[in-house]
Amino acid sequence: MSPETPRTRMTRVERQAQTRAHLLDAAETVILRAGFEGASVEAISAEAGYTRGAFYSNFPHKEQIFFELVVDRAYAEYTRMLDRTPKVLSPREQLRWGAEGLVARYGRSEADGSGLWLARLWLECLTLAARNERFREHAARFWTGNRETMRQRIASAYEERGLELPIPARDLTSSIIALDIGLFLQHLVDPEQVPLSVYPPLYELLFGDLVDPKG
Repeated sequence: MSPETPRTRMTRVERQAQTRAHLLDAAETVILRAGFEGASVEAISAEAGYTRGAFYSNFPHKEQIFFELVVDRAYAEYTRMLDRTPKVLSPREQLRWGAEGLVARYGRSEADGSGLWLARLWLECLTLAARNERFREHAARFWTGNRETMRQRIASAYEERGLELPIPARDLTSSIIALDIGLFLQHLVDPEQVPLSVYPPLYELLFGDLVDPKG
């Protein structure tokens, strides 16, 4: 019996996954060059080396590929960072760990040049959401998972101490996310006045006692 030869042909599922990945990469290039409104399905397909049929076999419309792109490029890292948060840390330490993680992430993005294009994708997404209710519904989902993860952790910290939250945990997590957005936008346009180093001390000063209440 001859030895088995390595499998070289991709399965249909693997080929589809590869096609989707190529289309997402092409969408990133075209949308950053022309904006969402100026990026046509034909241009995205041509950039990826596929036909319109291949595009529509993977994405029902241009809106879908754009939001999958933003989730894949700009938001997945936030979810991974939350999942990596050491559970042995206190809530206050987890808060600071997360703020330091944001500093490291944004710093790497600036160092390798990816920070600006990520910011452009993200801002394009928010601009569309401000103009169109359908986009708003998609954009709202980006923070839902992260907000719920943080809400559960904060609520647990209060329950363990037998304390009552001063405001709903959901509102507190929204405030924490808002601080990140506000600092990021200010740093983007005025990095000297708003350096990344302000993240950890501000997070701890504004939210330390709220996420880690004294029993």
